[in-house]
Amino acid sequence: MTRRQRRQQSDKKILFVCVAIVMICSLIFWSYLEWSEETLAVSNSGHNTFITEKSSLLPKWRDILFSGVPGLASTAEAQPMVKVKPEITLQNILHGAVLFFTDIDIRDWRTILKAEMPIMAVIKTSPPSVSAISLPNFPKFDPQNILPKGKPIVGVYHTHTAESFIPSSGVAHKPGGQIGEIVNVGGALVKKLETLGIPSVQNKTIHDYPSFMKAYGASELTVQKMLAENPSLQIVLDIHRDADKRENSTAIVNGVPAAKITIVVATGQQDLPQPHWQQNHAFAKLIDAKLNQYYPGLSKGILLVEWRYNQHLHPRALLIEVGCQENSREEAERSIEFLGDVIAQIIAESN
Repeated sequence: MTRRQRRQQSDKKILFVCVAIVMICSLIFWSYLEWSEETLAVSNSGHNTFITEKSSLLPKWRDILFSGVPGLASTAEAQPMVKVKPEITLQNILHGAVLFFTDIDIRDWRTILKAEMPIMAVIKTSPPSVSAISLPNFPKFDPQNILPKGKPIVGVYHTHTAESFIPSSGVAHKPGGQIGEIVNVGGALVKKLETLGIPSVQNKTIHDYPSFMKAYGASELTVQKMLAENPSLQIVLDIHRDADKRENSTAIVNGVPAAKITIVVATGQQDLPQPHWQQNHAFAKLIDAKLNQYYPGLSKGILLVEWRYNQHLHPRALLIEVGCQENSREEAERSIEFLGDVIAQIIAESN
């Protein structure tokens, strides 16, 4: 092959590469325009604008629903569509080219980290941990009473001591002033806290016999006595069970059924002042957040009630409902142990 022939062949290769580069850039350019195209639905009022997906030839669920319920069609008419294309700039073209070749979005630093550290792609971001510091009105623990070992920090009692669980006891309430299974649930909480290094005390005084209606008056005296005998108490819990259906009060936690937990906060009334309700509420929100973080589905949330439920006696006094009469004692004790884990963590974070 002569020198002239080799030069001609080299020129052809250069021309081929140039043509290929032009074609690739064109492809990236038009692909970027197609990817970036968005469809906006503009409301008739002109006040609300929102992004929707591109239209499809298949019928949408809205169309099927409206065909079955004609009255709905008049309340949700289709909105006019407006095509919006991105501005053609060198910056946008470079952004599309980098995204096309490297799968890195230079406008999102997380894609760069995942490209440099592949393990980042498989690590799931956990929700931020909630602490007492992040909650307003949270009543700070007394360090002088938390630090000494042996003194009870958590107090447990039961206004309705006869409450039980039908699947395990056969009745919803033990008759004639007998102690019900709810007291066993409270005992399980105390035992769990003790194993976690949290000294606790349980009062098993019967309050709902002979008068169920006067139970809270009787339990108020018990709480006053507990606080007087144990000034180190930082948390006071009245353990109950709810009156509901099993399907509304059961969650699957770690693969096993558990009784859902409701936290009741008393806000007081005009003739029944509750000066601590905001502090009690902040404490309840912290417990609820921790339950949702570590045992999703276990908490039924916080219930605010215009009463006192003895919560005016302490800034961290709460009423805890564990399951309902259709749950078993085993399910309730399982849930109360999860609650014990959360309470121990809160105390540890505050220590």
